[in-house]
Amino acid sequence: MVFVTDGLLRKSVAVCQSLGRRGIDVTVGSSTRLSPAFFSRYCRDRVVYPSPQQAPDAFVDALLDALRTNPHDVLMPTDDAALAAISRHRDDVERVTHVPVPDPDVLAYGLDKAKGTRLAEAAGVPQPPTAYPRDAAEAARLAAEMGGSVVVKPRAMSGGRGIVHVEPGEDVAAAWRQVQATDPEPLLQRRIPDGPRYDVCLLMDRRGRLVASFVQKELRHFPLRDGMSTLQESVWRPDLVERAAALLRILRWYGLAEVEFMEDPTTGEAYFLEINPRFWASIQLAVSCGVDFPHLLYRVAVGDDVPEVHSYPVGRRCRWLLPGDILHFVANQDRWRMRPSFWQFGGAPTVYDGIYPDDPGATLGVLLSCGHYLFDRDLWGLLARRDRSAPQLQPQPAPAVLPTPLRTAA
Repeated sequence: MVFVTDGLLRKSVAVCQSLGRRGIDVTVGSSTRLSPAFFSRYCRDRVVYPSPQQAPDAFVDALLDALRTNPHDVLMPTDDAALAAISRHRDDVERVTHVPVPDPDVLAYGLDKAKGTRLAEAAGVPQPPTAYPRDAAEAARLAAEMGGSVVVKPRAMSGGRGIVHVEPGEDVAAAWRQVQATDPEPLLQRRIPDGPRYDVCLLMDRRGRLVASFVQKELRHFPLRDGMSTLQESVWRPDLVERAAALLRILRWYGLAEVEFMEDPTTGEAYFLEINPRFWASIQLAVSCGVDFPHLLYRVAVGDDVPEVHSYPVGRRCRWLLPGDILHFVANQDRWRMRPSFWQFGGAPTVYDGIYPDDPGATLGVLLSCGHYLFDRDLWGLLARRDRSAPQLQPQPAPAVLPTPLRTAA
């Protein structure tokens, strides 16, 4: 059996479905009963626990009680708060189950964006010029030295939350203090021109072997500039796989990681952005392309001899239609010029994240869980503002054959 956390998230539904279709019993945990994964046909048991973000110690206590009462082979935390809490109590948790995540000191390079950025810098991986101000005045001074537009980023964040863009002439110190209100030591980076973002998705085993790799290009987002991707496409970028895998090998990484890059459209250089140390929101695309990360992670965790998976069809898409891509359409001032069009429902093979023809209960759960957006003031503020257009990124046409399998250095 496998225990999957954070049942409110659509990626947890995908994990539950992946394992369940392989005949593996799944227990789903969540801090709310209105969680889509609870409604899935592949969810055997359900556990409601305290919020890992608001009460991490109580969350771990409840999780340990559940695992001791009903033993499981593997525990799969799917989001940052649960992952961080479990990592702090890793010794206790590993007494009762397998947890395929890195050691706490290694995991910190994913949970703390400053550590990941410094690692990339030391390894010679290109990244935007970055500074680590100690206060608002130093942030303003360093921004002036960088020149041009800058970005103030929290060190602990995911999905683009908390990022503030500062244009020339705007108050960098005020932006730094704004981010500091929720994160004590924000980063300062020179903003590179908006270009394609690539998610390099990797699985490493305990020996440091790269078991699986997959790359997707983010085509649309909500919020428009820095939000979660609402449309992705599988692409073939072995150069980025090698670059990302090199970073993880330095760390002796174990488990999953998503390493993000952004390509400067003026130079073609791909810059490192961050390491995300857990399942990514759009895991559905990789699974639909045959790179079944949840099942592969399970096999790695229980010690199976797992064959490598590095080839997959490119040009396939995953669309988070409800509510993600709908919100992108509403907020985007260039909505009628989007490529691909919002109204394009045919053409390239597309899987719809959150809509599950073979799992109608999970689809119902997604619809019910969307109700809270009606009362989200921040969301309505984003829709009302609509102050910028999204970059127009062109999808990659699908080839007729699979790419040649990746060969990685030992």
